[in-house]
Amino acid sequence: MRLLFLALIVVCPMLTASEVTWHDFVRSLHEKETIDIGHISMTIEEQKDSRSYFPSDDLVITVRQPGRDSSQLQFTASYGDASVAIYGNMLLLKYGVGRGTAGGQVKHIKVLRLDDTLDELVDVQSSYWIVTNPHNVSPDEFDYQLKVQIEGDYTTFIFSLPKPRYGLPAEKIVRIRK
Repeated sequence: MRLLFLALIVVCPMLTASEVTWHDFVRSLHEKETIDIGHISMTIEEQKDSRSYFPSDDLVITVRQPGRDSSQLQFTASYGDASVAIYGNMLLLKYGVGRGTAGGQVKHIKVLRLDDTLDELVDVQSSYWIVTNPHNVSPDEFDYQLKVQIEGDYTTFIFSLPKPRYGLPAEKIVRIRK
C-alpha cells in the first residue's frame, strides 16, 4: 500500500495538466512592441516590405534568449490579432486566420521550438465558426481550450471543447518529443 501511495505521489505531478498564460500584443502596431516572459524577450512589429493588401497583417516576431543568437519568424495574423506564450522550450503563437464577416476569422495555434531557427512543430486550428441555428444566420464560435502535460520525454498539447459539439472533434491531441 505504501508503495502504491509513493508511486502516486511521484507520477501524478508529472501527469498534471497546466494552463498556458497568453500575452496579447497590440492589434494595430505602428511601432515595435516588446514582451518579456521570464528570460525571453520578444519584439513584434509590422514587416517593412509587405506587399499584401493588408500590410498590418504581416508581422515579424524577433525572439532573444540569453546565450543564443536572436531568431525571427515572419507570419500573417488577420487584423494583427495574435498572442504569445512560452511553455518549456517552446513558443506558442495564437493568431487569426481569415477576414470578412463573423465567421471569416478563426484562430490557429502554432508551436515553435525555441532554438536559433524557431522550427515549427505543429499548427492547430483552435476555433471554428458554425451556424447552429438555421433561423439565425450569425454563426457561433467554438474555441478549444489548451492544456499542456509533460510525460517523460514528451510534451502533450490537449485541445478540448468545453462541451461536445456535433461535427467537431471533442479533443485534438498533439505529442511532441522534447
